[in-house]
Amino acid sequence: MKIFAIIAIIGAFVLSSADSSAQGSLAPAAQAPVILKPKFKFSNLKGAANFMGGIEIRGNEVDAYLDLRKVLTDAIEDATKAKKTDEDVITVELRADQLQNLAVLMQRGTLKGAEADAFKDIMTALNEAVKAAQPSGK
Repeated sequence: MKIFAIIAIIGAFVLSSADSSAQGSLAPAAQAPVILKPKFKFSNLKGAANFMGGIEIRGNEVDAYLDLRKVLTDAIEDATKAKKTDEDVITVELRADQLQNLAVLMQRGTLKGAEADAFKDIMTALNEAVKAAQPSGK
C-alpha cells in the first residue's frame, strides 16, 4: 500500500505544480521536470542497483529500467571516484517518474530476509524525498 501512497503523492505534487497561467495558450509552456533528491547510504544505493538487476521487467518497461539503471550506476561511479564509504550519505537526483519507477520496481522484487533493513531504508528515503519536495502548507 505504501507504493500507492508514493504514487499518489507524486501525482498530486506534479498536478499541483502545473503552471495555471499557460491554460489559455495554444501551445503549453514546457515544464521543468520535478526533481526529487532522495538520500541513501552508499551501501543502500549499491544494494538498490544490485536488487534491480534481479527483477523481472516487462517489454514496455525496458526504457524506464535502463534509464533508472544508468542514473543509479552513474551515482555509484561518482561516489566511488569520490572515495565514499558504505556509511556515507549520497544524494541522488531523480525525476519524479524515475523515483516512481524505482519504487515500483523495488516493490516487485523478492527479498531475502537479510535485505529487509536495506529495503526499508531505501523506501524510506524515497518517501522522504517526496515529502521534502511538496510545497509547504499542503
